[in-house]
Amino acid sequence: MTLSDYLNIIISLTMFALLLMIYLLPVAIVAGLLLRFIRWSLVMIIRLACRIVSLVWRMVCWLLLLCWRGLRSLWRPYRHRTAP
Repeated sequence: MTLSDYLNIIISLTMFALLLMIYLLPVAIVAGLLLRFIRWSLVMIIRLACRIVSLVWRMVCWLLLLCWRGLRSLWRPYRHRTAP
């Protein structure tokens, strides 16, 4: 093989690498942005789920306390009654 053949191979490989970079760079950027968006979405979903669980837990505790106080207030008039 002559020197020009080697130069043609090097130039063609360089052009191939350049074309590959030109075509794959936007794909890599879009993939990175897509992964970042997916990660952000998952974090937001987890935060929302934690807030919902916390809110439901507080509501359940509040309702239990309200029921307990209501039952105690209903029972209170009969607590001090003496037997005839």
